[in-house]
Amino acid sequence: MRNYALPSHEECLSMIRDCHVPVHIVRHAETVARLGVFLARKLTEQGIEIDVELVERACLLHDLFRVCDFPLEDFSWFEQPVTEDDKSRWRRLKARHGHVRHEDAADAFLRDKYPVLATTIRRHRYVAVLDEADCPRSWEEKLVYYADKRAMHNRIVPLKERLEEAHRRSALVLVREGKARCQETEKAVDARIFELEAEIFEAIGLSPDDVTEELIGRDSASAKHRTG
Repeated sequence: MRNYALPSHEECLSMIRDCHVPVHIVRHAETVARLGVFLARKLTEQGIEIDVELVERACLLHDLFRVCDFPLEDFSWFEQPVTEDDKSRWRRLKARHGHVRHEDAADAFLRDKYPVLATTIRRHRYVAVLDEADCPRSWEEKLVYYADKRAMHNRIVPLKERLEEAHRRSALVLVREGKARCQETEKAVDARIFELEAEIFEAIGLSPDDVTEELIGRDSASAKHRTG
């Protein structure tokens, strides 16, 4: 029995619209949600108690304030026509939340009304698996963390491919900001993520390579048929 509040699916979409979340971030969040829900359902089939709705909501909102991490001077790479209203909203959000990472901004925004959701989202940050005080612990937190690391933009890809792509993008940002890259930390975090992947798929009884967009689509259609 759930003893905490969650927003509805429609309320999550309303938050996303209100924050003018960029189109490419929305597509990524939807992809993360598809994978997270699929994995959650597979765990429940194995008799593991898990709040599938918490997983879905956290996946949808995990990058709600991702724009706060972006430099807001050049919008040419955005996958949409950027309006003055968009720019104004994003700049207001960055002025309010840009002093912290997007994970912590979402946590602060949601904490009073949805504390469990807020914590689940906060713990998806890349280095959280090395943080003994704030690492993903529940199945829900682990699935949100892992699903994000398998979704490269709006595609589900092997974990190794996704991490390599993320490291390349991160390196470019660090160069632009004049910061040093810590490859030892990357290696330590990546090793933990592969351990998490092994834990999840051992519980499910599948191989990570089995999980494709096609399999998730068939499973989702089957679930809708059963509940419809």
